[in-house]
Amino acid sequence: MLTEKRQLRPAPAGFTPAQWATFQRDGILIIPDALGAHEVETHRDAALHCLQSRPHTNAGHTHKVENVVAEDPAFTPLIDHPRHIGFAFDIYGDQLRLVQADLFRRPRQGAISKWHVDGPRALPYRAFSPVLPLKLRIGYWLTDLPEPGMGNLVYLPGSHNPDYEGEHTGHDQLPGERSLCVSAGTMTISHASLWHRVEANTTDHTRLNIFLSYTPSWITGYYRMNTDWLSGLTREQQIILRGYDLDKELFSRPPAEDLPLFEDGDVTTHAEAEPHKIRRRTRYERHLREVAQP
Repeated sequence: MLTEKRQLRPAPAGFTPAQWATFQRDGILIIPDALGAHEVETHRDAALHCLQSRPHTNAGHTHKVENVVAEDPAFTPLIDHPRHIGFAFDIYGDQLRLVQADLFRRPRQGAISKWHVDGPRALPYRAFSPVLPLKLRIGYWLTDLPEPGMGNLVYLPGSHNPDYEGEHTGHDQLPGERSLCVSAGTMTISHASLWHRVEANTTDHTRLNIFLSYTPSWITGYYRMNTDWLSGLTREQQIILRGYDLDKELFSRPPAEDLPLFEDGDVTTHAEAEPHKIRRRTRYERHLREVAQP
């Protein structure tokens, strides 16, 4: 039986060869002015609205709003925004998933975090995937951070690589660390295995930012999705959020109607076959691996 012909959305652009080389080397890609001034203002206003609607009783510490894409319509387009979703699609292909979307407010003397990698520590993600990240974190920075000491993200370039053997605890400075000093509107793309921490904010300037974390669909998620809210989203947004709570096997074997996610030029499909049983190669497999070799 022939499969139904569907009009698919073209896959947004992802890593350029130069960007992939930087990401592979450093574990983080920094893109200034990804958001225009109006977008920064719109997102900042929405962030303040979310923070006010989710009271925070521990004054002076980090204020976090989880699943922020469902908290304010201004953030919903971030689920699959073409500005960044192509980076995740390059790596995870048809089974990419948004597992976290968190808003952070870090005021003066806000909580700091120790050195860590994203994901489990006992058996880190890179034990199973030494080259590709099993979590890709997109950061949107909504306030200027022109200098260290403002609640900055501090990271250790290259510490995501499979031959890096360091294990770190505490807050101490490490040789080669960098403090992320960026202007509002900057976007970052970071590797889950990159060692990082958050330093104290010793100023009266409050840091606001959003982190969106993408993984393969079968990685354990963080939220239960409201089905009524999901039903009002686009096809791609519904798929990327993976509201499969009633049939958890679908996280690893998505239903036929959820494949392909985007049209990306992969010619490995066959009209006679079921789309969820066809091997489709990611753009990393087809393109990025070629430039990843030294």
